[in-house]
Amino acid sequence: MVSAKAVIQNETGLHLRPAGALCTEALKYPCKVNLKIREVTVNAKSVLGVLSACVKQGEEVEIVCDGEKEKEALNEIISLIENRFFERSNCI
Repeated sequence: MVSAKAVIQNETGLHLRPAGALCTEALKYPCKVNLKIREVTVNAKSVLGVLSACVKQGEEVEIVCDGEKEKEALNEIISLIENRFFERSNCI
């Protein structure tokens, strides 16, 4: 089992598009992938699970991967979060 923490930087938090991107990435790997937010743990392979956590901008999440290719899954998901799910900022 491997885990790491990251801060959600997207202005609107984990709304549908980034939640979908996170799930799509998590589904590429055979390991279990969970997100821990506050006292809540959700399945990162479930869009509804991720959305139900109501993750806002500036909140810290812990990504926990357990099983085959866990390190690869963790690295890619952390990269996705650090790159703000490739969303553009509203700033000019």
